[in-house]
Amino acid sequence: MGRPSRKDKIVQPDYSEGIQIKTEDEDPRFNNALARGLAILRAFHVDIKLLGNLEIAELTGLPKSTVSRLSFTLTQLGYLRYRPEFGKYELAAGVVGLAYPYLAGQVVPPVARPLMVELALKSKTNVGLGVQEGMSVLYLEYALGEANPNRLQRAGFRVPLVRTGMGRACIAGMRPEQREQFYVELREHYKREWPKLHDELEDAAGQVQTRGFCIAAGTFRSTTNSVAVPFIHGDGQTIMAFNCQGHSQTHTPDAMLRNGKRLLELAAEVRRRLADAPHGHGPSLGH
Repeated sequence: MGRPSRKDKIVQPDYSEGIQIKTEDEDPRFNNALARGLAILRAFHVDIKLLGNLEIAELTGLPKSTVSRLSFTLTQLGYLRYRPEFGKYELAAGVVGLAYPYLAGQVVPPVARPLMVELALKSKTNVGLGVQEGMSVLYLEYALGEANPNRLQRAGFRVPLVRTGMGRACIAGMRPEQREQFYVELREHYKREWPKLHDELEDAAGQVQTRGFCIAAGTFRSTTNSVAVPFIHGDGQTIMAFNCQGHSQTHTPDAMLRNGKRLLELAAEVRRRLADAPHGHGPSLGH
């Protein structure tokens, strides 16, 4: 067999899509120096684990001299680690400490976890729980049920909001006026691609309105089919979603319909258990 032609080449999903890097703002309360430091941390993602100062400058739009000072400071504080053999930086263990208090304070994942594991094994799919963060979805919990799971996906894993079933379910879960306001941001970000994406997002919202879940077949990874349901928790400002995803050969349209109904049952049971827990709280992540 010869080498595949360009048109036959599989396009890999872009995990950096949806990551927003903001380094300045006209609001006098906005601290630009702090934003620039955090922008450097956000420049790293699953596809880019090592970055030099010049690469960071290109990704963030910051001057190289500024990046050099900030990367040195972040290294001294334990958030970056310098790899002299590559002449580049990688994230250090200190960033985990920033995330843990947030994860420990989440009441939904520990309540949902056993139900997600049960569904993953029953459906032979991978079941996830994610929360909207800007134009991305961050996984909070993940249960493996498929023989060849995507091992990247675990707590903290980020995927684009508009390309994935979970992300589209999050958008569908917004109040109509909230969704229209968010569309303004998306239109500005995606520009020419927006009309097509808008139609797809509206279709997903219509699916959720009609049957409670939405289907996304090959919208992010061409070989992966996903079905997802919105899950609004607390004051309505925390927008989450549950999903089932699997290989397109096994996670067929009929299977997605079955699993969509199962996800609705799972979400209802999570709500019931949260309501029954003392003061609406689930079990602690502590010892």
